Amino acid sequence: MVFIPSVLELLLLFTGIIVFIFIYRSGFCLINKVKNKILRNLINSFFWLLFILTIIISTKLYALDIYKIPSISMENTLFPEDIILVDKIKYGARLPRSPFEIPWVNLVFYFNDDAKKRIKENWWSYKRISGLEKIKQGDVFVFNSVSDENDILVKRCVALAGDTLNIKNAKVYTNNKVYSSNDFEKNNYNFKITNKKKIFNIIDSLALKNYISIDSSIKLGEANLSKFELEQLMKTNYIDSVMIQIDTVNISRKLFFNLPKKWTLDNMGPIIVPKKGMKIELNLETFSLYEAVINNSENCFLKEIDGVYYINNNKISTYTFKQDYYFMMGDNRKYSLDSRFWGFIPESNVIGKVQCVLFSNYQSNFQWNRLFKRVN
Repeated sequence: MVFIPSVLELLLLFTGIIVFIFIYRSGFCLINKVKNKILRNLINSFFWLLFILTIIISTKLYALDIYKIPSISMENTLFPEDIILVDKIKYGARLPRSPFEIPWVNLVFYFNDDAKKRIKENWWSYKRISGLEKIKQGDVFVFNSVSDENDILVKRCVALAGDTLNIKNAKVYTNNKVYSSNDFEKNNYNFKITNKKKIFNIIDSLALKNYISIDSSIKLGEANLSKFELEQLMKTNYIDSVMIQIDTVNISRKLFFNLPKKWTLDNMGPIIVPKKGMKIELNLETFSLYEAVINNSENCFLKEIDGVYYINNNKISTYTFKQDYYFMMGDNRKYSLDSRFWGFIPESNVIGKVQCVLFSNYQSNFQWNRLFKRVN
């Protein structure tokens, strides 16, 4: 399906352009009153350049932006090297928090030594323009990483602020209901081969050879497949005994919590996703789950000393969250660094909703079937 902007989005963009044109048209009228022709032409050229830059910067900041997909974490929804269009109007554009976030304008500040010392600081408080809709479960959006704001990520939202999340045997549950993920969600599967002579031809015909590993001597296979790809393979009747691979405990792997529980990538929870105004009692479990998000995204410092909790050196027993958060996961479940590793994403880090693939050059081949393809 090709991406088509909504009528309201087009109306807002058109209104913004009209306002810009009106302002600059008024400026051109004043310029034409300058009597010196050379001076008038210089001012006119400068004003045209300023007008074009203003349109480009404003569009990038408040309406649309373009990003490149770096990894396989969102296959088969998004592939490495995909160029995507991100809509900032949907959720409401985030206003810049420092001059370094403003394209072209930031070049001036890079040459100022005093300004460069504050390059990682937020000069202004977080504010967002009202959007056309709220974030919904299943939305794919772009956001800043919680560990490094210069790192731009794209994942799918599997749980909203206030939701209770459980992951059981690789299935996601929110508020005790199975999250019906799309057909492009990928996972790792083990299976038995029933006809090893024909299985390789089938794999080639389904274009799956990059995702399947087969040991023909013992008639066993392993595959990283979407639900649709798995169904297509099973229809051939050349495999059976299909089992999804379930992640096991790995004590050397760092997940987002410090709980003394044997949680894994495929089995964790219950976890309540923080919501603005939600109050928690501070104890060993809540401190383990929420310490990182409070310290990284709530503009305060929470610590524990001998079972007593402090924020900014003030003793407390409860904490109330200041903003909404989201739990994000990649569609390619076994090959995604996501909220299972680094925790909840705050609303303030959300950049915009992914609308479509502008073009795709996956595996160095231009994918005509993905040109302007809508992302669901």
